[in-house]
This record gives sequence, structure tokens and C-alpha cells, in this order.
Amino acid sequence: MKSSLKFLIISPILGLISLSAMADWELNNADSSLYYVTSKAAAISEINTFTNLSGAITDSGAATLEIDLASVDTAIEIRDQRVRDILFEVQQYPTATISLSINSASLDDLAAGTSSVSNYPYSLSLHGISADLSADLRLTKISDSRIEIQPAQPIIIGASLFGLAEGVEALRDIAGLPSINPNVVVDFSLFFDEGM
Repeated sequence: MKSSLKFLIISPILGLISLSAMADWELNNADSSLYYVTSKAAAISEINTFTNLSGAITDSGAATLEIDLASVDTAIEIRDQRVRDILFEVQQYPTATISLSINSASLDDLAAGTSSVSNYPYSLSLHGISADLSADLRLTKISDSRIEIQPAQPIIIGASLFGLAEGVEALRDIAGLPSINPNVVVDFSLFFDEGM
């Protein structure tokens, strides 16, 4: 009886471990980058980034990207803290998650050194809100064991869609700025390695 109870407890855990190990491609954080461009006072644009990304593409084509919002880097330490605490509220909402489906068969068929561009519906969960969006993405097969995903055209994300407009206004007020554009332009270069 004890051994069968132990099996009932351990079995689901082993199942979860084996599912997580099935990820065919894993994000290489060291080689990947994700930037967003902010605009303020009508004429000043600045590049910000996140230094901690994780993600995977399973053998069935389910792709996820998780952004550690506490890793935001605006090049100014006090501003990093304000963005973490006032805008993203990382204590309550520590991550942003992007989910989409990639045709794994077409990815396998892609020859090394070639690219394909398609429109991909995706889900973005940020600040406790999930939205269904779409973007034109370029998938490049660098080699048989590495792919790169980039936007094929600029991606614009609006703060109000994710309940961030109040945080943007609070940042504007603290900094004494006449304006901060509530929309950001997002760019990224994500490298996924097979069997990492």
C-alpha cells in the first residue's frame, strides 16, 4: 500500500520533469537580446533592455518567452528602480510571458542559413493582463542546432492595453517631464539552441 501511494505521488512529479525536458530548443540568454525604445519630452528617445530572458520551443512547436521584469536596464540605476516598482510593480507582477505556436515541421524543413517570414498570433501576459496580438517574425536557421527569431518589422506595444498608463504618468510626474509616450517600440534577437 505504501509503495503504491508513493508511486501515485512521485508519478505526476516525474511526468512534469519529463515534460519540461522535452523542450527541443532552449533560449540562449547570453546571446539573446530584447530592447524597447521609449520617447519623452517630444524629442528624446532612449533604448532600454532586459538582461534576464528564458524560453523554449517544444518539439510540438509551442514557443514561450519569459521576461524577468526586475532585470530591466535603462542605464540609470534610480530609473531602473522606479520602472521596477512604479511601472511594472515587480513585487506583484515579476514576469511578462509571450506564448505562440511555431510550425515545427516547417522549422525542421528550413535549410541552414535560410530564413522564413510569417505573421504569428501570440499571447502577451503583462501586469496581470493577457492580450492576443500578432507580429511578423523572421525565423532564421543559423545552423542545424541554432535558430534566431527577430521581428520582421517594428512591434509597437501600448501601455494602456496592459494597465500601465497610470504607471507611465507617475514616472512622468516624478521625473518632471512634459510627456512620456505611452507606446514603446520593441526589438529583439532571440537565439534558441537545440538540446541545450
